[in-house]
Amino acid sequence: MSRGEESVGFTIAEKFFALLIILIGSIVVINTMSSADLQFPIFFIVGGLAFIMIGVIMILAKTY
Repeated sequence: MSRGEESVGFTIAEKFFALLIILIGSIVVINTMSSADLQFPIFFIVGGLAFIMIGVIMILAKTY
């Protein structure tokens, strides 16, 4: 395999993993907002938003 083909596969895997992280973060935020019996929901909301931000950064980053 040439070096270009490995790079394309790695890029696709990275973007897919970033979309998965964004999905997990959004599920955490949505479930936290809809659950009323949590004592400290801000920790879960901040954690979910951090996941979403990491996923967005991974999508926007260039793979060399």
